[in-house]
Amino acid sequence: MLKIGAPVFATDGRAGVLQYVVMNPHTREVSDIIVKCDLFTGSRVVSARYIDRIDEDGGIYLNVDKAFIKSLREFDHKEFETPDWAGATGYDLDELLIWNDSYGVTVKELPRPLKRVHIDQGVDEDRVLVGRGSRVFTALGERVGVVDHVVVDPDTRKLLYLVVRLPGIRRRRVVVTAPQVKDWGHDAVVLDLDKDALYALPPYVPKKKDEALAQRVREAIEALGVPVEDLSVFVERGHVLLRGHSHSQEDRRRIGAAARAVEGVVSVSNEITTDRELEIRVQQRLLSDPIASLYPVDVVVKNRIATVIGKVPSPAIQDIILEIVRNTPGILSVIDEISVDREAFAEELPPIVAVNVQEP
Repeated sequence: MLKIGAPVFATDGRAGVLQYVVMNPHTREVSDIIVKCDLFTGSRVVSARYIDRIDEDGGIYLNVDKAFIKSLREFDHKEFETPDWAGATGYDLDELLIWNDSYGVTVKELPRPLKRVHIDQGVDEDRVLVGRGSRVFTALGERVGVVDHVVVDPDTRKLLYLVVRLPGIRRRRVVVTAPQVKDWGHDAVVLDLDKDALYALPPYVPKKKDEALAQRVREAIEALGVPVEDLSVFVERGHVLLRGHSHSQEDRRRIGAAARAVEGVVSVSNEITTDRELEIRVQQRLLSDPIASLYPVDVVVKNRIATVIGKVPSPAIQDIILEIVRNTPGILSVIDEISVDREAFAEELPPIVAVNVQEP
């Protein structure tokens, strides 16, 4: 269960705090989270698919960077409502929301684009009112492009997204959500946006283009000849996320630079770890443990294998330290070179505790 007020982290640092949880009313599963942002005004609607992990303290870690979060849909409370079954989920009434408009439902996979998207009462079902090539206007009446295609819910036949092709040599396409459509007319669409807001919308990138871009990024990294283990390349609308393990910071830097140089890449979140980063991660976890922090040990990581060296007074403390190292993300295995030496710790004085004593 997500904790309201918990910190939310992007791949490049803290992004904000969790403000609300949004559930799918049919499945009662979390579909989105509302993040109150630190570095820019307003909150953002973040799909639950961008959640990478949740730590033991409730911190939420996303697999996208802060620039990507800023480009997401701005939270508008009018688009949501509190369900009457909120209390049964474990959340308070002021913590849980659902979309109050079926047009706003977040879908994991875009349905197949259809040409016929709007049927009025009394109009023949085969008649196309709005389709590819239909004119698109701003709220001020400026013509700003044409409809490339629309995406509808195949069950309800209600609009989910509208893809608009903007004028110009590059024929850029942007994604317009259903609430941003103000009105429909015969062979025309009026948006509830001005020209600047329309041009600032995220670009439409077909899934096939993302897959092709991911392949080009992999090829660019392989061409470096740099060893990298368990390389994973994720692409979402041109935003690239890299994961894996390299042997040095320089190799990590070169891999990120190669990905950024690929044509079509919008941004790169480089989450590739190095042996040195894993050493720091292990030591931080050891220092945060109230018992392990009392008995410092050396940790050397090579090829994700951690060797732990030091002395402790008992096998129980040895087990605690080794368990922390084994459970550190990124560590594959542990070599135990800890020795138990009770005599080395026998002469340690007990801790001195200062006590205030008041005279009677």
